[in-house]
Amino acid sequence: MQSDFRYDPTSPNFQRTLFDDYRMMRNEAPVYLDPETGVYALSRFEDVWTAVHDHETFSSHVAEANGLLPQMIYFDPPEHTASRALVSRAFTPRRVAEVEPTVRRMAEQLCDEISSGDHCEAQHAYAAVLPSLVIAQLIGVPDSLVPEFRKQTESFLEITSSESFAAAAGAIYMMFDELLKARRAHPTDDMMSALLDAELDGRRLEDSELLGFCMLLILAGNDTTSSLIGNGLVLLAADPAQRAELVADESLWPGAIEELLRCDSPVQVLPRQTTREVTMHGVTIPADSRVMLLWGSANHDDREFIDPERFDIHRRFLRHLALGHGVHHCLGANLARLEARAAFEQWHRRFPNYELDGEPIRIDSIWARAHARVPLRFI
Repeated sequence: MQSDFRYDPTSPNFQRTLFDDYRMMRNEAPVYLDPETGVYALSRFEDVWTAVHDHETFSSHVAEANGLLPQMIYFDPPEHTASRALVSRAFTPRRVAEVEPTVRRMAEQLCDEISSGDHCEAQHAYAAVLPSLVIAQLIGVPDSLVPEFRKQTESFLEITSSESFAAAAGAIYMMFDELLKARRAHPTDDMMSALLDAELDGRRLEDSELLGFCMLLILAGNDTTSSLIGNGLVLLAADPAQRAELVADESLWPGAIEELLRCDSPVQVLPRQTTREVTMHGVTIPADSRVMLLWGSANHDDREFIDPERFDIHRRFLRHLALGHGVHHCLGANLARLEARAAFEQWHRRFPNYELDGEPIRIDSIWARAHARVPLRFI
């Protein structure tokens, strides 16, 4: 490895060099140790896959949980298992499936608004707006608060430390605290009411758990899906041939969305903490070490994927790590896929031909792969 190399997601150039950085790490330092911070990083697919299924060694109890109300993503079994089972009583497949007509109607309305011109900034006219409207309706956030929730959740994309993560959560907790009080007094057919009602073996969610899950749900429901849609529009704007195939045959969208998730994963990394000493590739990681699982690198590993840096809507593969796996597999994965398919189909029915209208601008994020601007021109 180059003597001056350092994996540093806080670097201003990181979003431009990350795939080169990942390749170097996979090939030369699959268990990377940051000499300044003492943080380790796993970059190969099989290593990340192994770690995410070994919660007894790679714990989800990490620094980000400090100062936050309880969230499932920072639990290990059996605590995680019990909480997920309880929350799943509200986040049901039926509730997700029933939202599809609403998603398509919202997408069509946004396309109506965009169609008045010959260009648009698609990230904030479409990609970020649609998921925020959908998740807000599912949870029970009133329309008047949707822009503020969107603003607060987008701020998480640029967070650089566990301390700033906790501080940014405060505003969201405060808003949900008021909304949950209203739902206790006047229940409706939304997820907040369902969470208040959920019961398993005589146990209900405590107030802190309710707030923690509501924040996790709106954060994941806004940021990751909006990043997926924005990233997809950029990739497809630059690839008119594959875009034309999708316009001609909408049955190709499910496979294309999996490839979009793999190729430009909205979540690039999540942390773990070792509970015991573990040796990988001749490197011993001590107990109580912070280990970054590089989803974005794993999804570009040529040990798992043929020609991994090529975007191919016809690619056939059995697994990827864009939505996690194992006990922490994304609870909202089916909703994200449903939203993405509806969003892309409605967009391409209205705007089959478009191109980049200038350089897209990436958000400088230590954990996400997302755009601040996606300028498009209709042709």
